[in-house]
Order: sequence, then C-alpha cells, then structure tokens
Amino acid sequence: MRPEDLCNQFLPVDLCNQSEPEDPSNQLPPRLGATVGLIGAIIITIGFIVDTLGEGIELSETIKKDKIATKEAGQQQSQLQQIHNKLDYLMNEVNEIKRRG
Repeated sequence: MRPEDLCNQFLPVDLCNQSEPEDPSNQLPPRLGATVGLIGAIIITIGFIVDTLGEGIELSETIKKDKIATKEAGQQQSQLQQIHNKLDYLMNEVNEIKRRG
C-alpha cells in the first residue's frame, strides 16, 4: 500500500491532499550563498586592481619628479660650472693686470 492510500483510509480526503505550508526560506534562489560569495570575491578583486593601478600611478609620478629634480640638479651644476669658469677668467685677468701694473 502507498502512503497516499493510508492517508485516504484514515483521514478525510481534503486533509490528505493538502500540501505543506511553504517555508519562506525556500523562496530564495538556489545557491544564493555561492552567488553572493562570488560577487564579493569579484568586488575584492576589483578593489585590488584599483589599488594596484593607484600605486602604479603614484610610482610614475614619483619617477617623473625624480627625473625633473635630476635634470634641475644637472642644470644647476652646469650653471655653477659656468660661474666658476667666469670667475677663473676674471681672476686670471686681475692677476695679469697686477703683473703689468
């Protein structure tokens, strides 16, 4: 005998055919936890990518600043060398005038 037949034998038909009340938790889509976990992992990965891009941009800016500072230091060194050469020339001229005079 099937369970349905037993139910019909001992209980009224309308009680045997009633379905169980629906549990609200059964209304969630299947594998919701896995889906939420995947979305979270994707968001974290995007965060890491954005952070890495930010660090790369910061390093690029630092390198540019260092190049500019190195170039300016080279220009200042060149200017100091020119001033030194002019002072040497003037000192030689002053010494030459002293010898003649």
